[in-house]
Amino acid sequence: MDDKGYAFTPMAFLLIIPVMVLAISLGGVIDELNAISAIVMGGDVTMTIASGIVKSIEQDTADGGRFSSMAAVQTVVNSTSLYYGNQPFFAKTGNNTTGNNSRAFIIGSTVSILNSNLTETCRVLERQTGRDIYINNIYVDPNGTNTLNIFTADSLSLTQSDPFGFYITVSSVPIKVVQKDPSGRNNQTIEFNTPIRNVYVSIEKLEDPWIWVMTKERNSSVIYKYPYYTSGSVYNSTTGDYHFADRVSNKTLNYLWECFNGPNITVMGPRSYYFPDPHGLSFFDRLENRTNDTSISPTSARMSTFIIYDVLQEEHSNNPTSMLDHEYFNGVTGYVITTTRGASVTNVIMPSGVNFLISTAYRGYLGLSSNYNY
Repeated sequence: MDDKGYAFTPMAFLLIIPVMVLAISLGGVIDELNAISAIVMGGDVTMTIASGIVKSIEQDTADGGRFSSMAAVQTVVNSTSLYYGNQPFFAKTGNNTTGNNSRAFIIGSTVSILNSNLTETCRVLERQTGRDIYINNIYVDPNGTNTLNIFTADSLSLTQSDPFGFYITVSSVPIKVVQKDPSGRNNQTIEFNTPIRNVYVSIEKLEDPWIWVMTKERNSSVIYKYPYYTSGSVYNSTTGDYHFADRVSNKTLNYLWECFNGPNITVMGPRSYYFPDPHGLSFFDRLENRTNDTSISPTSARMSTFIIYDVLQEEHSNNPTSMLDHEYFNGVTGYVITTTRGASVTNVIMPSGVNFLISTAYRGYLGLSSNYNY
C-alpha cells in the first residue's frame, strides 16, 4: 500500500545483493553474446564473399575461354576471302601471350573477359554487403565504372593434352575483404592468396575453321567427340582402339558408319565425328593452318575427322583421294576398303553414297583392313 513503508533487516538486504550482482553480470553476458554473434555472422558473410571471389575467377575463366575460342573461330571464318588472296588464319609466331597466334588471341580475350566480370562481381558484393574488397592490391570502388586490370596476359597460361579442350591456368592473387562497422568495435579483415586454378575449357560443338576455309567455304564441320573410342592408349603414342570395324555388313563397317554420320542433328546433313589421332591436327593447329609436320601440339592433343562430301572433286581431277581430312586437302591418294560375302565383293561407302577412300598408312593407324568378310 502507498501509505505503508518497508524496512529491510540487514540479513534481508544481504540476500538481495547476489540477485542484483547476477542481474548486472547477465546483462554484460548478453551484451558480449550479441557482440560475438555479430562478429560470427559478419565473419561468415566475409568468408562467403572471399569464397565467391575464388569461384568467380574459375567460372569467369571457363566462360571467357570458351567465348574466346568461339571468337577465334569466327575471326578465321569472317576474315576468309580466298577470292582476294587474303590469309584468314592466325600467325604461327609468338607464344601464349605475345604475337598474333591463336593461343595469344584466346589468352588476351580471356583476360579481358575475366577482368570485366570479376570487377563487376566484386562491386555487386560490396554494394550488397557493405564490405570493402581489395584484389591483387587494387581497391574495388563499388561506385566505379571502369574495368580494373586485375590480371594480365602473363597471369594466365594455356596448355593442351586433350583434343577436345584445353586448360587455362590462372596465377594466385592476394585478396583482402574488410568488414566495416560504424561503431568501430567489430571491424574484421580477411586476407589470403587465391589458389592457382587450372580451368578446363571445352571446344566441343564449336565449328572447325580449318574445314570451313579449306573446303573453300562450301562445307563446315562442328567438333563432336567420337563416342566409341574406348582406349586411352593414344596418350602413350599408340593408335588406340577405334572400334571402326566391330561389325561388318554389305558396304558398311560399324562404328565407322556412325563416325561418318556424326551427331546428325543439323539441317546441313551429317557432320562427321572427330576422333583422337596422334598424327592429326589440334584445335590450335587448325586455327593457324598448320600441318601434322609443322604442328607444335603434343600428339595427345591432336584429332582428325572425315570429309564425307567430295567438295574439291574438280581440283583433284577425279583422282581417288583419301577422305581423312588433312590427307584430303593434301591430295593424298586413297584406296577402297571392301566387304566380301562368297563371290560378292562390294566397296565400303559413305553416307553420301561415294566410296570411302583412305591411304594405306592411315588404314594401318586406324586399325582397318583392306577387306572384311561378313
